Amino acid sequence: MKAFAKSILLTGVLVIGANGLMAAQAGTTKMSLKQLVKQTKALEVTAEAPTQHKALAVEYRQLAQRQFEESNKHSEEAAWYARFPIYSSTKFRASTIDHCRHLADRYRDDAQRSEQMAAHHEALAS
Repeated sequence: MKAFAKSILLTGVLVIGANGLMAAQAGTTKMSLKQLVKQTKALEVTAEAPTQHKALAVEYRQLAQRQFEESNKHSEEAAWYARFPIYSSTKFRASTIDHCRHLADRYRDDAQRSEQMAAHHEALAS
C-alpha cells in the first residue's frame, strides 16, 4: 500500500513537472506566420487612434520581415533542388523547383503588401 502511494505521488510529480516544462517551452516559441497574420488582421479591424495605427505599422513591418524570411527560405530550397539534374526533369520539376519558386514569389509579394500596409498605417498615425 505504501509503495502504491509513493508511485502515485511520483507519477503526479512527473506529470506536473512535464506540464510545467511544456508550458515554459511553449512560451518561448516564435509565433507562427499564420498566427501573426491573424493577429495583425484583428488589430486592423479595431485601429482608430494614432497610437493604434503606429502599433499596427510595427506589426505589419514584423509580418513583412517574416514573409521575406519565408521567401528567402523557399528561394534557397529552389536553388538547392536546381543543383541536381533529377529535380530539373519534367517528372519532378513541378513538385520541387517550381513549387519552391512559386512559394518564394508568393511570400515576397505578401511581404511587399505588408510593407505598403505598414507605410499606410504610419501615414494614418501622423
